[in-house]
Amino acid sequence: MDLQSFIAEINAELTDENRVTVYRGHPNRSYTLKPTIFRSSAHTANEHLLLRDLVSMHPDQFASDTSTLEMLVRMQHYSLPTRLLDASWNPLVGLYFAAQPKKIRVLRVGTKARVSQEADGEVVRLVVDKKLVRYFDSDTVSCLTNLARGDAELKDEIRKLLKDRHCNDTEAGIEWFNGKRPIKRLLHFISGEKPAFAPDIVPSHLSRVFLVKPKLSNRRILAQEGCFFAFGLTDEIPTKGMLGVQVQRIRIPAGDKPNILAQLKRVAINERTMFPEIERAAKYLTEDVTATAILSRTV
Repeated sequence: MDLQSFIAEINAELTDENRVTVYRGHPNRSYTLKPTIFRSSAHTANEHLLLRDLVSMHPDQFASDTSTLEMLVRMQHYSLPTRLLDASWNPLVGLYFAAQPKKIRVLRVGTKARVSQEADGEVVRLVVDKKLVRYFDSDTVSCLTNLARGDAELKDEIRKLLKDRHCNDTEAGIEWFNGKRPIKRLLHFISGEKPAFAPDIVPSHLSRVFLVKPKLSNRRILAQEGCFFAFGLTDEIPTKGMLGVQVQRIRIPAGDKPNILAQLKRVAINERTMFPEIERAAKYLTEDVTATAILSRTV
């Protein structure tokens, strides 16, 4: 695999006016399409505390955020676990992350000893029905992201309601659902950012995954042409996809990673451009100058 063959594969993709395509790169192809908050039971159980604690300790960093989505995006930026899964509109961004080095431990053939080796990467192509695409100010997105404010008990109570025979997306089912105590609690969280929000949460939406177009107010999101999947009470996009989301995979062989990164660097896809914060730029420039100096001494 090289840059040219990757682009050829992307260009061979069939287009559909009813769907959009986004990309996510994994340096280890065994990784799942699961947000970080759901990768640890301790994180899942304490999601509401992680949100509050970070805001409590650094209120100035969140002062300009007007919604829970914006808070979660900022938390994601600082590597705190969230219910957001990031992706990109640009396939080359997905390729950059898939080509990153990642060592794994595997059994040596014919022995019980484990050795370290580079993992194959993967670009995941996610084809999403346009009906599942929302903007940053969407009411549906507010419903999903504000689940982060509720404790584990509240979310369990909502799951039980979703299984009740009275719960459905009809007018009567929505009225019944929104009248229950756990949903009133969720509505209380939502009203904090949308005071006029009406009590008409659609039950099925809380079990779905939506693709969100965020504000391009974050330099990293802008640089990476980023977007997010917002998860409700579903914790993973299955390997074979789910209703409204098709999953396609492109393997990036471990041995091709260095060449791919070198090719991406020639088209200005590198650590400095993907992570425009000053500390990452400084790190990239230092490493680049060091590598150049070493190369000049060997010539």
